[in-house]
Amino acid sequence: MRFLIFGMLVAMVWALSAAAPGTQEGRAASAEPVTPGGALPQWRSAAPGYVWQFPADLARHPDYKTEWWYITGHLQPQDDPKAATLSFQLTFFRVGLTPALAPADSSAWSPTDLVMAHAAIGDPATGQHVFSEVIHRATPFLGGFGAAGDTTLAWVRAPAGTDAAWSLRYREGTFFLTVRDDRRNLRYELQCTPTRPRLFHGEGGFSPKTQQGDAGSLYFSSTRMRTHGTVLRAGQEVPVMGSAWLDREIFTSTLADRQVGWDWFSLNLDDGTDLMLYRLRDADGQEDFALGTRRRPDGATQPMTTDRWRLTPLEFWESPRSGSRYPISWQLKIAGRDAPYYLRATFPEQENVSGLTDIHYWEGAVTVHGAENGPPVGRGFMELTGYGEGSRPPV
Repeated sequence: MRFLIFGMLVAMVWALSAAAPGTQEGRAASAEPVTPGGALPQWRSAAPGYVWQFPADLARHPDYKTEWWYITGHLQPQDDPKAATLSFQLTFFRVGLTPALAPADSSAWSPTDLVMAHAAIGDPATGQHVFSEVIHRATPFLGGFGAAGDTTLAWVRAPAGTDAAWSLRYREGTFFLTVRDDRRNLRYELQCTPTRPRLFHGEGGFSPKTQQGDAGSLYFSSTRMRTHGTVLRAGQEVPVMGSAWLDREIFTSTLADRQVGWDWFSLNLDDGTDLMLYRLRDADGQEDFALGTRRRPDGATQPMTTDRWRLTPLEFWESPRSGSRYPISWQLKIAGRDAPYYLRATFPEQENVSGLTDIHYWEGAVTVHGAENGPPVGRGFMELTGYGEGSRPPV
């Protein structure tokens, strides 16, 4: 559901394609690549009927223009059970510069992908949200994506000032996350092991993004991954444990012209329910399309069409950095439940503001309440995009 982020990268792809004329790098990033036979390679579109294969579908899909590995979660310091629960994000984005070159034209120095990564740690006790980012062409010394069968799914060199690499690996049923940015005092190493079957969104894992179904993604989640590792906190590495949510999306098409952003939620309720919801908004802030998936405590899944739920914003926060005004508290009504849920940000300042791409969006932890002033009955993550000036992609 992060189409806006990729939309903002379109302009960057064009800029990166302006490498020196005649070089392999410039040709590989051309907007109209040519195969040896003279035909224009075509991106594959996400469509119903896709046959999933695992673990192969955890790896790169070069026939699709864009994809991501999006992991968010909640971490409890093990040495201080009373400490506030930390939140974290690690996202690897792949943007195809051109469909994969034929073997005769390919080389390790002819990049076909752009690799971008975002990482963050949030601490509600201090109100501190630390965000870091990096972006490179996919080349042997800068970053890239593994093929089917590789244990490394994605990696990229750390930001300037840090002699390390960020990585996402998968081995024997567990994801391994490594992030380090010394200048921002951001560092964590985590292991995330799925405890439930994958949750596929839409029929067979095809998630439409319009009423017509002419745009969509291949989309599944791992909703309750048992997580442990270490996090840098107040200058000290501390052991943590908790849970995480993986979103895996693969697609080529982007937002419809009328769509400017979305509100997305991943929720784990204490009764065992998993809930993913998103609503795409138009330029007037009205809901243009919405969908979701619910997994009940007994494991049964159900599509959450718009007649089954409704979100109403209750409280807003204005960012002093971007000037965007984000809804950070919501009422969620679900058909068949008498009382609504209330979703609240654990603290307001969980905005990611990019210094590399001018992207800004809100991404952070929320608590779920069964009554307006009641105790938490779950927790999750919220992503808000398309708020504020200049946040709509130029596509």
